[in-house]
Amino acid sequence: MAEQQMRKTFQQVLRENDILQVPGAYDALSARLIEQAGCPIVYLSGLANEASDLGLPDLGFTNSTEIVRRAGAIARVVERTIVCDADTGFGGPVNVIRTVRDFEAAGVSAIHLEDQVFPKRCGILAGKRVVAPDAFARVIRQASDARRGPDFAIIARTDAKEADGIDGVIERLKRYLDHGADAAMLGDFYSATEYERIARAVQAPLIVCAADPDYHHVQPDYSREQWRSMGVKMVVYWHLPLFAAMHAVSGAVRHLLEHGSLTEPRVETGGYRHYAKAVDLDGWLRVADSGESKP
Repeated sequence: MAEQQMRKTFQQVLRENDILQVPGAYDALSARLIEQAGCPIVYLSGLANEASDLGLPDLGFTNSTEIVRRAGAIARVVERTIVCDADTGFGGPVNVIRTVRDFEAAGVSAIHLEDQVFPKRCGILAGKRVVAPDAFARVIRQASDARRGPDFAIIARTDAKEADGIDGVIERLKRYLDHGADAAMLGDFYSATEYERIARAVQAPLIVCAADPDYHHVQPDYSREQWRSMGVKMVVYWHLPLFAAMHAVSGAVRHLLEHGSLTEPRVETGGYRHYAKAVDLDGWLRVADSGESKP
């Protein structure tokens, strides 16, 4: 179990890093692995959580209670700053207020809210519909006013590229920032030139989504230096842990069924020692065997 310490605020982490590349956790164990790898932020991906928790696609199936519960489980076992996908706020104005306060109480440092029509759909998918800019600006104001403390950050995400074009995206983000958002986020994929233009225009920390390999024909796998040169502050690799786990599990199970053994021929997996380190088994055994108060 992670020792409970004061987490850095989201704003602190942004100030201390010129560029952040953040994988998307899908549960508490993947969050611990991300922390142990040295990432200063643990990001709870909405798509990854929906798939791992419900076995369903990112089409708005998850409700606020389910993802807040998952976020709370992560907060109990990691010390890093936690950022969570909060979809559209899971309903109307009263739902947005509850969503903000529940995430804040769970130990989360920041959430992002998006301007899609409720229920939303995955940012990759065509056919996304967005609300009017003024309406979502009011949502951001409600979210900003609802937080209990000034350190809880509200990130405004827009998915309006298809509907409004680049000019519309920029105007939306500016409006959301004027209504209390602490950072701006893009849910669509863009070219390097477009990212540079948006970063110059919005004058706020810009958070973007990396593409998975199936969409590298739409948006390349930009390097850290390329992201930095575009003016991007944080890149969310929402797919990486979940898709890596899916690939590994599928391959290992097929190998076993085909060959009847994990060693002849050998399939590459981690072992018990890796698991024990990930869950801090030694620390918990000290509690069980000697009565220590915590690992």
